[in-house]
Amino acid sequence: YGFLPARGSHTIQVTANIAASQTWYVTNEYVLNGKIYVLSPAVLTIEAGTVIKGKTGTAGDPNTISALFITQGAKIIANGTRTQPIIFTSDQDDVTLPDDLPIYARGLWGGGVILGNTVLNTSLNTIGNASNPKFDVFEGLPDLQINSQYVHRYGGNNDDDNSGVLRYVSIRHAGFKITTDKELNGLSLCCVGRGTTVDHVEIYAAADDGVEFFGGTVNTKYMVSAFNDDDSFDIDQGYRGKNQFWFSIQEPGTKDNGGEWNGDPKELVVSNTPLANFEIYNATWIGAGTGTTANRGLLV
Repeated sequence: YGFLPARGSHTIQVTANIAASQTWYVTNEYVLNGKIYVLSPAVLTIEAGTVIKGKTGTAGDPNTISALFITQGAKIIANGTRTQPIIFTSDQDDVTLPDDLPIYARGLWGGGVILGNTVLNTSLNTIGNASNPKFDVFEGLPDLQINSQYVHRYGGNNDDDNSGVLRYVSIRHAGFKITTDKELNGLSLCCVGRGTTVDHVEIYAAADDGVEFFGGTVNTKYMVSAFNDDDSFDIDQGYRGKNQFWFSIQEPGTKDNGGEWNGDPKELVVSNTPLANFEIYNATWIGAGTGTTANRGLLV
């Protein structure tokens, strides 16, 4: 069988956006310094077993938090395995020690955001809502341009859009409140198309939602959302994917719903097409137990 390479033998500080395709190797540990954008048409390939860490930044300052953005037209190929998962976590986390961070250590970095090109039903951005096709700007962030690309936009006209692969990926201690009701989640899937592969993904101890679908058609399998401080699975803006084998577990302290499912952005109720028409099979929800508040399985 040969020998597995030494995980994280070297540390690479990631300080620049990714404008050309590159590979991150298991022999390195990668540290995100602030928001890192994979720009179109670049492909970021991550070897199985690789560890990526985000710097915490300054508490309360969204300009300093670390996060990884896969922009429209770019791709991530994070193809881990059962024995060599790809781990995204905080720079405070020693992944060789199972108990070095407490179970509810949340918001230590920003998380992962994938921005795609599927059809969007409603946008909170006035210009985006009047456009054809519609687009929105990720909540709480400016309509920023880098290399002439709008890096926080999502939405388009391609429901078969392909943003790459997330397989056997663990996202830990992420999430960040930008402003009231506008946050980075553990994993944000924004108009991600059904050409994208998402399976065997866990989000653990995130500030805000474990996973939020902002529209899209991506299909998922084997998703775990555990001990996050808001919803396990949040869905809005006309999501239409198929999903199987979801697992949600809430804790008795800070949490909200197992699922919060809105057809439109929660600030707007307009019933525009495409309507939310997603499917979920074989899901297990474990609540926070008796004697707790806000312990809802679903809020729709």
